[in-house]
Amino acid sequence: PVKHLIVPRVIAGVLMVPLLTVIANFVGIAGSYFVGVNLLGINEGDFINNIYKMLELNDIYSGLVKAAFFGLVLSVVGCYKGFNTTGGAEGVGRATTQAVVISSITILVSDYFLTAIMF
Repeated sequence: PVKHLIVPRVIAGVLMVPLLTVIANFVGIAGSYFVGVNLLGINEGDFINNIYKMLELNDIYSGLVKAAFFGLVLSVVGCYKGFNTTGGAEGVGRATTQAVVISSITILVSDYFLTAIMF
């Protein structure tokens, strides 16, 4: 069951969470552009120039590495808790809550250490 059920989920998590991160980054930049230029009156050229000036490739790369690691954490914890669930519907609810809590704490702690290493 590991080869057919867990491995595809882990691969999907490692590949798709960084893709979602890229999409979220573009949406965030587009939203800040809209607000800055249309609502706050910031010059379009100044906005674009400051993005090029402030954004470094290391920021993008480290964000993608962290996102891939977080995808790994989410999928491994979710699969582990899902495959070790007992107790029917109540057990599924309990396992889901535990998976969310464990994943959240693991991501917060690992984010601290990954940030310390990368920056």
